[in-house]
Amino acid sequence: MDWVLTPRGLPTLTTGRLRLVPVDDRHLDLLIALNSDPEVMRYILGRGATPDETHAEWERRRTSWSDEERGLGYWVGFEGDDFVGWWSASSFADDPTISGIGYRLRRETWGRGLATRGGQVMVEQAFAAPYVEKVMASTMAVHTASRSVLTKLGMSHVDTYVGNRVETVPGWEQGEAIYEITRPYRRAGKRVAHR
Repeated sequence: MDWVLTPRGLPTLTTGRLRLVPVDDRHLDLLIALNSDPEVMRYILGRGATPDETHAEWERRRTSWSDEERGLGYWVGFEGDDFVGWWSASSFADDPTISGIGYRLRRETWGRGLATRGGQVMVEQAFAAPYVEKVMASTMAVHTASRSVLTKLGMSHVDTYVGNRVETVPGWEQGEAIYEITRPYRRAGKRVAHR
């Protein structure tokens, strides 16, 4: 396969536990292994993804890399030298005032707070981008662990809809839960927390 996933200009982001590096060709085998786990992909495909499906997924994701000049894009996360998963702060619905965030982690890392910590970094990165006023995310309504992460990020559940999910995804009939958080705003010169 011919992969060309070389980003330009995104920073490496760090927290006390995570090092988030812009996704590039070096990470493709890690992304294929991540997607091959049926539990990781349970609420996305209802099964593990093939290498060709992962290739197609990242080809689609490349279309949002034009946002790199605004600091938006995709990062792979490492805890020490161990690959954890990926996070994103990227364009949403061709509206420059909205960023979407996402994440996907290796099963072995679940339950350790890494999704939340990386998600916090993505929310901060999105709001650092010029013109971004709202950050959104979605997850399956039945995916309680992911919904919990979004709530911990300060996001509010604003809608649920039943889209065109494949019937092999458990709980597809309950729909997709949409979450959002708006940019912190200033009132009388004081910073007010996320709503």
